[in-house]
Amino acid sequence: MKCPYCGAQYEAPPGRKFYACPYCGTVVSEGRVYDNVYVFQPRVDKTAAFKNALYLRPTGAPEDLPAATLTNATLHFLPLYLYYVSFPPLEKLASYAAALAVSKPPVRLPRRYVFPARWRTPFKPSLEKIGVFHAPDLDPEEALKTRGDLLDEAYAYADVFKTRVRAAWRLEGIVYYPVWELEYSYRGAGYKAVVDAADGSVLYLEYPLSRRGRAYGLSASLAIVLASAAFGGAVAAALLLPPLKGALGGAVASLGAVARLLAFSLSPRGRYEAGQRL
Repeated sequence: MKCPYCGAQYEAPPGRKFYACPYCGTVVSEGRVYDNVYVFQPRVDKTAAFKNALYLRPTGAPEDLPAATLTNATLHFLPLYLYYVSFPPLEKLASYAAALAVSKPPVRLPRRYVFPARWRTPFKPSLEKIGVFHAPDLDPEEALKTRGDLLDEAYAYADVFKTRVRAAWRLEGIVYYPVWELEYSYRGAGYKAVVDAADGSVLYLEYPLSRRGRAYGLSASLAIVLASAAFGGAVAAALLLPPLKGALGGAVASLGAVARLLAFSLSPRGRYEAGQRL
Protein backbone atom coordinates (compact mmCIF):
# COMPACT_ATOMS: atom_id res chain seq x y z
CA MET A 1 0.00 0.00 0.00
CA LYS A 2 1.15 3.53 -0.76
CA CYS A 3 0.51 6.09 1.96
CA PRO A 4 -1.52 9.05 0.61
CA TYR A 5 0.22 11.41 3.03
CA CYS A 6 3.96 10.68 2.96
CA GLY A 7 4.13 8.45 -0.12
CA ALA A 8 5.84 5.56 1.69
CA GLN A 9 5.05 2.02 0.61
CA TYR A 10 4.37 -0.64 3.23
CA GLU A 11 2.99 -4.14 3.48
CA ALA A 12 -0.76 -4.22 4.17
CA PRO A 13 -2.04 -7.65 5.27
CA PRO A 14 -5.34 -8.51 3.54
CA GLY A 15 -8.63 -8.66 5.39
CA ARG A 16 -8.21 -5.60 7.58
CA LYS A 17 -10.56 -2.64 7.59
CA PHE A 18 -8.03 -0.09 8.83
CA TYR A 19 -4.42 0.39 7.79
CA ALA A 20 -1.92 2.71 9.45
CA CYS A 21 1.27 3.87 7.77
CA PRO A 22 4.23 2.80 9.96
CA TYR A 23 6.16 5.87 8.84
CA CYS A 24 3.79 8.76 9.46
CA GLY A 25 0.77 7.22 11.19
CA THR A 26 -1.82 8.19 8.58
CA VAL A 27 -4.79 5.82 8.70
CA VAL A 28 -6.74 4.67 5.63
CA SER A 29 -10.04 2.79 5.76
CA GLU A 30 -12.16 1.83 2.76
CA GLY A 31 -10.78 4.68 0.69
CA ARG A 32 -11.13 7.27 3.45
CA VAL A 33 -8.05 9.01 4.84
CA TYR A 34 -8.10 10.08 8.48
CA ASP A 35 -6.32 13.42 8.36
CA ASN A 36 -6.66 14.00 12.10
CA VAL A 37 -3.67 12.07 13.39
CA TYR A 38 -2.34 12.94 16.85
CA VAL A 39 0.32 11.75 19.22
CA PHE A 40 1.27 12.02 22.87
CA GLN A 41 4.84 13.19 23.02
CA PRO A 42 7.29 10.73 24.62
CA ARG A 43 8.72 12.91 27.39
CA VAL A 44 10.41 10.13 29.38
CA ASP A 45 13.54 8.51 27.93
CA LYS A 46 14.46 4.88 28.50
CA THR A 47 16.91 5.69 31.32
CA ALA A 48 14.31 7.61 33.32
CA ALA A 49 11.67 4.97 32.58
CA PHE A 50 13.96 2.19 33.84
CA LYS A 51 14.75 4.18 36.98
CA ASN A 52 11.05 4.68 37.69
CA ALA A 53 10.44 0.93 37.35
CA LEU A 54 13.29 -0.13 39.64
CA TYR A 55 12.52 2.45 42.33
CA LEU A 56 8.85 1.50 42.46
CA ARG A 57 9.78 -1.01 45.19
CA PRO A 58 6.67 -3.23 45.08
CA THR A 59 5.91 -5.67 47.90
CA GLY A 60 8.60 -8.33 48.27
CA ALA A 61 11.15 -6.78 45.92
CA PRO A 62 14.82 -7.04 47.00
CA GLU A 63 16.48 -3.93 48.39
CA ASP A 64 19.21 -3.99 45.73
CA LEU A 65 16.80 -4.16 42.76
CA PRO A 66 18.01 -0.73 41.49
CA ALA A 67 21.33 -2.46 40.74
CA ALA A 68 19.68 -4.46 37.93
CA THR A 69 20.89 -3.97 34.36
CA LEU A 70 18.78 -2.77 31.43
CA THR A 71 19.22 -5.17 28.52
CA ASN A 72 16.70 -3.92 25.95
CA ALA A 73 14.27 -1.04 25.45
CA THR A 74 11.64 -0.56 22.74
CA LEU A 75 9.41 2.46 22.37
CA HIS A 76 5.96 1.38 21.16
CA PHE A 77 3.35 3.78 19.83
CA LEU A 78 -0.05 2.23 20.54
CA PRO A 79 -2.93 3.32 18.28
CA LEU A 80 -6.00 4.75 19.98
CA TYR A 81 -9.25 5.82 18.38
CA LEU A 82 -10.27 9.33 19.33
CA TYR A 83 -14.01 9.92 19.73
CA TYR A 84 -16.29 12.80 20.46
CA VAL A 85 -19.02 11.30 22.64
CA SER A 86 -22.23 13.13 23.52
CA PHE A 87 -25.37 12.26 25.47
CA PRO A 88 -28.27 14.34 24.23
CA PRO A 89 -30.17 16.11 25.63
CA LEU A 90 -27.51 16.65 28.35
CA GLU A 91 -24.90 18.37 26.20
CA LYS A 92 -22.74 19.14 29.23
CA LEU A 93 -21.75 15.46 29.32
CA ALA A 94 -20.11 15.63 25.89
CA SER A 95 -16.38 14.95 25.89
CA TYR A 96 -13.49 13.45 23.98
CA ALA A 97 -12.50 9.87 24.76
CA ALA A 98 -9.85 7.43 23.59
CA ALA A 99 -9.96 3.65 23.25
CA LEU A 100 -7.24 1.17 22.38
CA ALA A 101 -7.51 0.25 18.69
CA VAL A 102 -5.65 -3.08 18.76
CA SER A 103 -7.04 -6.40 19.91
CA LYS A 104 -3.65 -7.73 21.05
CA PRO A 105 -1.34 -4.98 22.38
CA PRO A 106 2.39 -5.60 21.85
CA VAL A 107 2.99 -5.02 25.58
CA ARG A 108 1.20 -6.12 28.72
CA LEU A 109 -1.22 -3.45 29.91
CA PRO A 110 -3.29 -3.22 33.11
CA ARG A 111 -6.83 -4.51 32.81
CA ARG A 112 -9.38 -1.84 31.89
CA TYR A 113 -6.65 0.77 31.68
CA VAL A 114 -8.01 4.11 30.47
CA PHE A 115 -5.81 6.21 28.20
CA PRO A 116 -6.21 9.98 28.26
CA ALA A 117 -7.63 12.00 25.38
CA ARG A 118 -6.35 15.42 26.45
CA TRP A 119 -2.85 16.88 25.92
CA ARG A 120 -2.46 15.31 22.50
CA THR A 121 -0.52 17.15 19.79
CA PRO A 122 -0.50 16.90 15.97
CA PHE A 123 1.49 13.98 14.66
CA LYS A 124 5.08 14.59 13.49
CA PRO A 125 6.51 12.21 10.86
CA SER A 126 9.96 12.54 12.46
CA LEU A 127 8.75 10.41 15.37
CA GLU A 128 8.79 7.28 13.20
CA LYS A 129 12.56 7.19 13.59
CA ILE A 130 12.46 6.65 17.36
CA GLY A 131 9.74 4.04 17.89
CA VAL A 132 7.56 1.28 16.51
CA PHE A 133 4.11 2.30 15.29
CA HIS A 134 1.37 -0.30 15.44
CA ALA A 135 -1.61 -0.46 13.11
CA PRO A 136 -5.19 -0.63 14.43
CA ASP A 137 -7.11 -3.83 13.79
CA LEU A 138 -10.36 -3.17 15.69
CA ASP A 139 -13.47 -1.58 14.29
CA PRO A 140 -14.03 1.84 15.96
CA GLU A 141 -17.47 0.83 17.23
CA GLU A 142 -16.07 -2.37 18.71
CA ALA A 143 -13.22 -0.48 20.38
CA LEU A 144 -15.61 2.05 21.93
CA LYS A 145 -17.43 -0.77 23.72
CA THR A 146 -14.35 -1.21 25.90
CA ARG A 147 -15.06 2.22 27.39
CA GLY A 148 -18.04 1.05 29.38
CA ASP A 149 -16.85 3.25 32.26
CA LEU A 150 -17.58 6.36 30.20
CA LEU A 151 -21.09 5.25 29.34
CA ASP A 152 -21.90 4.05 32.86
CA GLU A 153 -20.79 7.35 34.38
CA ALA A 154 -22.93 9.35 31.97
CA TYR A 155 -26.01 7.21 32.58
CA ALA A 156 -25.54 7.45 36.36
CA TYR A 157 -25.30 11.25 36.10
CA ALA A 158 -28.45 11.38 34.00
CA ASP A 159 -30.34 9.25 36.52
CA VAL A 160 -29.67 11.84 39.22
CA PHE A 161 -31.60 14.39 37.16
CA LYS A 162 -34.16 11.80 36.07
CA THR A 163 -33.30 12.41 32.42
CA ARG A 164 -33.14 9.78 29.71
CA VAL A 165 -30.12 10.16 27.46
CA ARG A 166 -28.78 8.35 24.44
CA ALA A 167 -25.17 7.89 23.47
CA ALA A 168 -23.96 9.42 20.20
CA TRP A 169 -20.41 9.41 18.91
CA ARG A 170 -18.25 10.25 15.97
CA LEU A 171 -14.71 9.19 15.19
CA GLU A 172 -12.37 12.17 15.34
CA GLY A 173 -9.14 10.48 14.31
CA ILE A 174 -6.24 8.40 15.54
CA VAL A 175 -3.99 9.05 18.53
CA TYR A 176 -0.67 7.28 19.08
CA TYR A 177 0.36 6.74 22.69
CA PRO A 178 4.00 5.96 23.64
CA VAL A 179 4.96 3.22 26.10
CA TRP A 180 8.36 1.75 26.88
CA GLU A 181 8.83 -2.01 26.85
CA LEU A 182 11.87 -2.69 29.03
CA GLU A 183 13.83 -5.89 29.60
CA TYR A 184 16.30 -6.12 32.44
CA SER A 185 18.55 -8.61 34.16
CA TYR A 186 18.88 -9.26 37.88
CA ARG A 187 21.33 -11.90 39.11
CA GLY A 188 21.22 -13.73 35.80
CA ALA A 189 17.43 -13.85 35.41
CA GLY A 190 15.41 -11.76 32.93
CA TYR A 191 12.38 -9.61 33.73
CA LYS A 192 10.11 -7.16 31.90
CA ALA A 193 8.54 -3.79 32.61
CA VAL A 194 6.15 -1.46 30.80
CA VAL A 195 6.38 2.27 31.50
CA ASP A 196 4.23 5.12 30.22
CA ALA A 197 6.58 7.20 28.05
CA ALA A 198 4.37 10.29 28.31
CA ASP A 199 4.28 10.69 32.10
CA GLY A 200 6.69 8.05 33.43
CA SER A 201 4.20 5.97 35.41
CA VAL A 202 4.90 2.24 35.72
CA LEU A 203 2.13 0.19 34.10
CA TYR A 204 3.52 -3.31 34.61
CA LEU A 205 6.56 -4.75 36.33
CA GLU A 206 7.97 -8.25 36.77
CA TYR A 207 10.46 -8.46 39.62
CA PRO A 208 12.34 -11.02 41.71
CA LEU A 209 10.96 -11.92 45.14
CA SER A 210 13.34 -11.62 48.04
CA ARG A 211 13.44 -14.09 50.93
CA ARG A 212 12.03 -11.37 53.15
CA GLY A 213 9.16 -10.85 50.71
CA ARG A 214 8.30 -14.55 50.66
CA ALA A 215 8.46 -14.71 54.44
CA TYR A 216 6.17 -11.69 54.64
CA GLY A 217 3.56 -13.47 52.51
CA LEU A 218 3.66 -16.60 54.63
CA SER A 219 3.54 -14.75 57.95
CA ALA A 220 0.73 -12.51 56.71
CA SER A 221 -1.24 -15.60 55.68
CA LEU A 222 -0.93 -17.08 59.16
CA ALA A 223 -1.79 -13.76 60.80
CA ILE A 224 -4.96 -13.39 58.71
CA VAL A 225 -6.15 -16.90 59.58
CA LEU A 226 -5.55 -16.39 63.32
CA ALA A 227 -7.14 -12.95 63.36
CA SER A 228 -10.19 -14.12 61.43
CA ALA A 229 -10.60 -17.13 63.68
CA ALA A 230 -10.32 -14.98 66.81
CA PHE A 231 -12.85 -12.49 65.47
CA GLY A 232 -15.27 -15.27 64.48
CA GLY A 233 -14.95 -16.87 67.92
CA ALA A 234 -15.56 -13.55 69.68
CA VAL A 235 -18.67 -12.81 67.61
CA ALA A 236 -20.03 -16.30 68.23
CA ALA A 237 -19.46 -15.97 71.98
CA ALA A 238 -21.24 -12.61 72.01
CA LEU A 239 -24.22 -14.25 70.32
CA LEU A 240 -24.14 -17.14 72.82
CA LEU A 241 -23.07 -19.58 70.10
CA PRO A 242 -20.24 -22.14 70.28
CA PRO A 243 -16.97 -20.16 69.96
CA LEU A 244 -15.25 -23.04 68.19
CA LYS A 245 -17.75 -22.96 65.33
CA GLY A 246 -17.39 -19.19 65.07
CA ALA A 247 -13.59 -19.48 64.96
CA LEU A 248 -13.83 -22.12 62.26
CA GLY A 249 -16.20 -19.96 60.23
CA GLY A 250 -13.88 -16.97 60.52
CA ALA A 251 -10.91 -19.03 59.39
CA VAL A 252 -12.81 -20.36 56.37
CA ALA A 253 -13.91 -16.84 55.42
CA SER A 254 -10.27 -15.77 55.25
CA LEU A 255 -9.21 -18.49 52.80
CA GLY A 256 -9.58 -16.30 49.72
CA ALA A 257 -7.09 -13.71 50.99
CA VAL A 258 -4.80 -16.42 52.33
CA ALA A 259 -4.76 -18.21 48.98
CA ARG A 260 -3.67 -15.02 47.20
CA LEU A 261 -0.87 -14.42 49.70
CA LEU A 262 0.34 -18.01 49.45
CA ALA A 263 0.31 -17.83 45.65
CA PHE A 264 2.38 -14.65 45.90
CA SER A 265 4.90 -16.26 48.27
CA LEU A 266 5.31 -19.41 46.16
CA SER A 267 5.47 -17.65 42.78
CA PRO A 268 8.87 -17.60 41.02
CA ARG A 269 8.52 -13.83 40.57
CA GLY A 270 6.36 -10.93 41.67
CA ARG A 271 4.13 -8.93 39.35
CA TYR A 272 2.91 -5.36 39.74
CA GLU A 273 0.05 -3.94 37.67
CA ALA A 274 -1.05 -0.31 37.77
CA GLY A 275 -4.61 0.61 38.66
CA GLN A 276 -7.08 2.24 36.31
CA ARG A 277 -6.24 5.81 35.39
CA LEU A 278 -8.84 8.26 36.73
